[in-house]
Order: sequence, then C-alpha cells, then structure tokens
Amino acid sequence: MNNLARAIALPYERHRPKITDDRRSHDALPTNMNNIVIETERLFLREWLTEDFQDFKSIATNPLVMKYIGTGEIWSDERIGQFIDKNMTLYKQYGFCLWALIHKQRQNLIGLCGLSPLTLDEIEIGWWLVPEYWGVGLATEAATAAMSYGFEQLNLPRIVSIAQPANQRSIRVMSKLGMHFEKMSTDRRGIEVVYYALNNRLR
Repeated sequence: MNNLARAIALPYERHRPKITDDRRSHDALPTNMNNIVIETERLFLREWLTEDFQDFKSIATNPLVMKYIGTGEIWSDERIGQFIDKNMTLYKQYGFCLWALIHKQRQNLIGLCGLSPLTLDEIEIGWWLVPEYWGVGLATEAATAAMSYGFEQLNLPRIVSIAQPANQRSIRVMSKLGMHFEKMSTDRRGIEVVYYALNNRLR
C-alpha cells in the first residue's frame, strides 16, 4: 500500500479537525449548518445533505457553471442525486469530499469545493462557483482551506488539479494556490486538460 492509500484508508475519526471555541458557537445555526467541516473568513465548507438537491440543481443546470465541466452538458436530476450521494459516502469513508460551499453571511449554497480521488494514486482539488460570486476571491479562499485540510489533516503527499485549457479562471486559482503546471493530459472522457500539482511541504 502506498503513502496515499495509507492516508485515505485511515478511519475518519483520526482526521476530524479539532472543534475550536468559534465552532462551538455554530450550535445556534440552522440544522443544515451544523455539519461544517471547514470555516474561512467568508465561507463554510460542509457535508452534503439530501435536502441540498434543489439548491444544487440550480448550480448544476447553470450553463455558465457547467461550461468547462466535462462536455459542458447540464446535469440530469439522476446525476445530481448521484453526485450528492457519492460525496456523502466519500466523506463518511475517508474524511474528505467535494464539500458543499456555503456563503457565511447569506447562508446559501453557492457551489462546491474540496478533494476527490482523480486516479488510484492521485487526489484532486476542485471547485465550482455560481457566477454571481465570481471575481471576489471566493474560489481561492475555499480552495486554500481545502488544500490545507488535505495536507495538514489528511497528510496527503500531494494534491493535483485539472482544467480545460480555456478555463482560465480555474487555472489562475491553481497558480494562486502555489500549484505548478506538470503536463498536458486528458480526462476520462478524452477531453484535453492541463494538469497542475503541489507537493506537501509538511512531509
């Protein structure tokens, strides 16, 4: 078993972040806000809930959001449900997933951000954000926190990210995260992507 496999095979309880005094204050939040995993200045990254379906549907059927996701097709109800179920299971098993991204002040679902297996040996960081929140640094803020979680809590040896070459917004975020271009590649659909990576400097 390689180092990455050991890291993600450890029981989730060993990776659960310590709850700070600030996080205890979240007990007063609505029920769907009590599953917070990561907090930043403006955002919560939390577990997915089945009741997120309708809010996430408005994101996964937005052509601007989906333009560089795979073939750019909007998602069906079935695929949306499968995505939520998959990430709920992934988090329970391994302590990470593509978390639901919540705007702290407005307490609404505005996208997703987190970690997901790309291959048997690589963990990818990814993010989606609704257009109303583009251009104010929220993707970088969320991704920075998710990357820190991967390196500090999960002890991952490295994290990668892919994007279609035309998706310059995401490529700029990768650069802001300190990731470096590694190669041109193709995703599982055969679509050309850039492949960025960053090693864990804490190891």
